[in-house]
Parts: sequence; structure tokens; C-alpha cells
Amino acid sequence: MKYSKSKKSGFTLVELIVVLTILAILAALLIPALTGYIEKAKKNKVIAETRMLHEAVQTVTSELYAGSAQWKVSKGGSTTLASSSGNPVKASSALAGVNLKDCYNEVVKLSEVPSLQDGSGHFFAIINGNGKVHSIIYTARGYLGLYSSDTKQYEAYKLGEKTDYGTVSDTFYSNGYYNSIYYIAAIDEGNSTDLIVSYAWSCAGIRATLGVGES
Repeated sequence: MKYSKSKKSGFTLVELIVVLTILAILAALLIPALTGYIEKAKKNKVIAETRMLHEAVQTVTSELYAGSAQWKVSKGGSTTLASSSGNPVKASSALAGVNLKDCYNEVVKLSEVPSLQDGSGHFFAIINGNGKVHSIIYTARGYLGLYSSDTKQYEAYKLGEKTDYGTVSDTFYSNGYYNSIYYIAAIDEGNSTDLIVSYAWSCAGIRATLGVGES
């Protein structure tokens, strides 16, 4: 009885090269899209956390505004309303009758932002003379969240990211301002004759300092 030899099934070298080429093309198309999706998701998370922080800051500062007669300071002055250290921000005075550390902790608690609660995230909030949030800068996980009252917009950037205005950097604010809530008279109209200071603390000036807006 004769037996025929069965042909071995499998890819030939040419077929294998074709398959690998197709996979490489698919990877080249999908990886950038996937990376972009992940980046967008991270920024959206930062924006959501900045929004939550904004609500918490506004709640606490509204209570302070209603209960303090020392809210507004003289032209060119500034007041710290809350700080993680319990001490006022440089070149400012503490709001009388207020425990700065307790106010800071209350903001962190109300915000329910995990990075603030575990200490890995930081923020700096600036309040105007009417007790409203002027601007918020928030950083966590290598990203920066920003709220600007002039545009009523929330934005998110990766630290070190290149923009049309420069490189995103929070160096100026991380040096002595982070983890605090701060009122500076210069942002209120007619409160400062120093146009440079007024611009520096305006929303446009803050965006320029961060590298995300025109200077």
C-alpha cells in the first residue's frame, strides 16, 4: 500500500514578510492615534479636577468674604486667605482671625481631588476684591490645569509642552506661591498705578508667565 506525503502547512517567507509589513503599517497608524487619545484623556482629567478645585475655593472664600472686614487691603497690598503651611505668602499679610492652614485643608477636603489629598498635587488660587476666583493654577502628574476668570475657561497642558507662546512652565508660581489662596489689590480696577504689576497678575499676564498666552 502506498502512502502519499502530506504537504506541511504554514507561512512562506514571502507571506510572513507581507504580514509583518501590514502589522507595521497598522502600528504606525494606530499608535499615534492611541497616544493622542491617552494624552487627551489625561488633560480632560486635569480640567475636571481644576473645575472641582474651583468650586471648593469659591465656597471657602465666599465664607471668608462674608465674615471678614479685612478682606480688601490698601493699594499695592496683598492678603493670604489660606496656606498649607499656615503662614502667609511672601510679601503678604494673613487674613485676620483666620487659621490659614484650616482654610487650606477645608478646600482640599471639599475639592475631593485625590492628588491634593495625598499631597502630590499643588495649586495657587488668586481671588479678587469681590471674593470671586480670579485665576487658579493647578498641577498634578506632570500636567497643569488653569482657570481664567476673563475667559471663564478651563485649560490643561503638559508641563514642558511647546505652545505658540513658549514652553509651559509653572516655575514662577511654584517658588513660594503654591498651596495657597491669595488676594492682591493690583488685580482690582483702579487699585494700582503700577501697570506692570497689574498686568503681571491679570489673567492675560498669568497665561503669559505660564507660557500659554501672548505676552
